[in-house]
Amino acid sequence: MAMSESDIHKGWIYQTSNQQERLVLGWDRDGRVVYSSKGKNPDAPFQNCHVRITTRKFAQRATGKVRQIDDLEPYLVANKATTVVVR
Repeated sequence: MAMSESDIHKGWIYQTSNQQERLVLGWDRDGRVVYSSKGKNPDAPFQNCHVRITTRKFAQRATGKVRQIDDLEPYLVANKATTVVVR
């Protein structure tokens, strides 16, 4: 079941219907959600790359929140997500 676009928050890990996990890093200047997927490296989850997607599509694919990450700085640096803006 899709979630509301207003339920998307920076620093939260969301699960998709395919049991994938995505960490929201923030938004880009065009208002798209910037996130990182968990990836295949168990020693460095959410540190593989970043993806930009519309808020609508992210909300359609996400089924719920898993947990919150307090310090996003290591993930922003590891994913080279330098264009992320704070909302």
